[in-house]
Amino acid sequence: MEIPESAREIFYEEADEHLGILEAGLLQLEEDDSADFDIELVDKLFRSAHTLKGASALLKYNTISEIAHELENLLESFKVQTIEMTPPLLDAMLSALDTMRNLLQMTHLPDYEKSSILYGLQACQMLQSAQSGEYSEVSSELTEVGSPQQFSNSVKVGVDKIDELMNIIGEMTITKTHLLEQLGSFETMKEEIDFARERLIREVAGFSDRYEYTNPEENSDENSESIISDFEELEFDRYDELNLFSRKLQEISNDINEAVISIRSFFGEVSVDVESIDRMTSEMKERFSEIRTLPVDHLYQRFKRSIRNLSRDANKQVDLRLEGGDTRLGRTIIDGLFDPLLHVLRNAVAHGIEDPEQRRSLGKPEAGTIKISTVRRGNFATITIADDGGGLKFDSIRQKALDLGWINSDDKIEQQQYIDMIFRPGFSTKTEVDDTSGRGVGMDVVLDRLSDLNGTIDVKTTEGQGTEFILQIPLSLIIINVIQFRLAKQLFVLPSSLIEEIQEVGTLQIVDEHVVRQGERYRIVDLNAKFNLPASDKTRQCVLFVRTLGSRLGLMVEEIVSQEDTVIRPFGQLLYDMPCFSGTSVSGGGAVRLVLNPARLMQVVDQELTHVNVETPTAAVAQGPRPRVLVVDDSLSVRKYASLLLEANGVEVLTAINGQDALTVLEDESVDLVLSDLEMPVMHGYELLTEIKRRVTLRNIPVVMITSRSGKQHQEKAFSLGAVGYLVKPFDEDALVNVIREHTLYTL
Repeated sequence: MEIPESAREIFYEEADEHLGILEAGLLQLEEDDSADFDIELVDKLFRSAHTLKGASALLKYNTISEIAHELENLLESFKVQTIEMTPPLLDAMLSALDTMRNLLQMTHLPDYEKSSILYGLQACQMLQSAQSGEYSEVSSELTEVGSPQQFSNSVKVGVDKIDELMNIIGEMTITKTHLLEQLGSFETMKEEIDFARERLIREVAGFSDRYEYTNPEENSDENSESIISDFEELEFDRYDELNLFSRKLQEISNDINEAVISIRSFFGEVSVDVESIDRMTSEMKERFSEIRTLPVDHLYQRFKRSIRNLSRDANKQVDLRLEGGDTRLGRTIIDGLFDPLLHVLRNAVAHGIEDPEQRRSLGKPEAGTIKISTVRRGNFATITIADDGGGLKFDSIRQKALDLGWINSDDKIEQQQYIDMIFRPGFSTKTEVDDTSGRGVGMDVVLDRLSDLNGTIDVKTTEGQGTEFILQIPLSLIIINVIQFRLAKQLFVLPSSLIEEIQEVGTLQIVDEHVVRQGERYRIVDLNAKFNLPASDKTRQCVLFVRTLGSRLGLMVEEIVSQEDTVIRPFGQLLYDMPCFSGTSVSGGGAVRLVLNPARLMQVVDQELTHVNVETPTAAVAQGPRPRVLVVDDSLSVRKYASLLLEANGVEVLTAINGQDALTVLEDESVDLVLSDLEMPVMHGYELLTEIKRRVTLRNIPVVMITSRSGKQHQEKAFSLGAVGYLVKPFDEDALVNVIREHTLYTL
């Protein structure tokens, strides 16, 4: 199997990390007293050299593996004090690290293989001679091949850390939405204050005009009059209480007017700040989403081996063509797509592509073609799986539906309804059960998994020419744009990517619960009635037009509230099987809203409107889950490489970084087999094996050791503790698959 580029990239990062650990540790040993060295530090360096040796051997970088092996031997000898860490030996070991760094930078060169052997021999000879004090530095020619700056522009960050940052951005998005809602309310208040201000100004102005300069009453205060009696009427203005009150109102009106002007200015500044927060949040979301993505080629590589095995088992010839491998999707999306796409590919081989003889008789090439292409459109990706086989056989689908009691013989069924049937649980037109198909489990899983990813699937088929499965999925699941709507005073949301258009009910001609839109029939579903909520008293209800599984729905809601970005949380275990919904979302104001899932809603509607027997046929139970294997290794490269090999052969893989981590996984997950390294930090392989055999709930799980230790004593120790197998790194794919076949109940 060709090693995927994604696995090489992970190895480069891991190798650079281990080389850094070795360099820092050797320099620390140089500073410390060699007679009183830190045994834990030497153990750490030994583990890094050992891990680097195994990972590089697994990815066929044999020269790097040999140098790491020499370093491992030297560290082991130093640990048991058979040699001293002399300055010449330290110099030689540090120079060997430089050699490995430069070899890593040379891997892309055409003459890498030839050059690496030469420099590897020099480095190994240098290390061996340095033990006797005869140290001569490796050729400087190698150190000029690459520049250390090539490693300085990237850092290794755990996926969990990126996920934490994305979750924080999600919370920021919710807070931003809440702030926008508050600003909307403030805008309304400002408008009301403006209206009151204008009214007050008008009233005060009118009042002042009437009373401010009115002559005093004749019965005004005598003392006041006596004081100003010396003045003529035109020589001194006289004011009574009404005049003074008018003046005060005018002053208050002016103060309020100035305050409103200040509020308006402040509101404008806050609005600008909120717009900046909105822009920065969107940019942060986009940048972190890019970091969290992988090229689709990461997914493609896992299908090459699967198609090879499927076509061989079916005695068919299949040419797999891949396009758009550089399109990037979120890691969660990539992981979630593997199973549904593999189901579609299995069906394409089992049901779509004809036998070579049949293809020849039809004038087709003996080798069928399956093409997978990925195209990015905005915030979504479209994945198309097309084959040039015989297309869907509607006669067979109709007969199977009759056999299952889904339809009556006199029912008139449209072509799209036949297509919908293949996604129902228990459906299969194949009469014989084999490893690939016929068990009635598959396409319903595709629909369910895509629903979890907020994706849609459409099917196009032409008899005798082939079938296309068109999947539309978001690029990421962290933050989703949604439409918020109301039903009977309750709030719900629906991903906006699923909505084609929104129209008012009054503009539509609904006949027999259907409406014709752009030449296509949409089934109208009143969500108030569907969810047993009180009937709407709104006169301007809206319809959200959505397309799911090729079917078309018009979802009638009371009111569209808003459109916003939000974080969708999946249901916990207690609510996992909740029909029609895929999770929850928290609004900016803190309200929890259910997330509508049109695909699942469509299934419920179909079951109510047809003669569907929802019980899964007994044959469907015949297929269990894929074999689950736990890979335990402290090397990320080994875990990645083993996972790719196993997943390409239909195995579900769990991983752990050491024995203690493996026990934690086994407490929560059931597995069919454990593949474990021997030398790991925290808890090594022998300790893990002993603990598994000690625990009643775990002792029946078979354990196979995978290690670079090929010595007889290591193997005997593993078997004495209860291991059922022993593989030596680097192992090949066939050996790994044979282990699964031998020690589980599955055939791959």
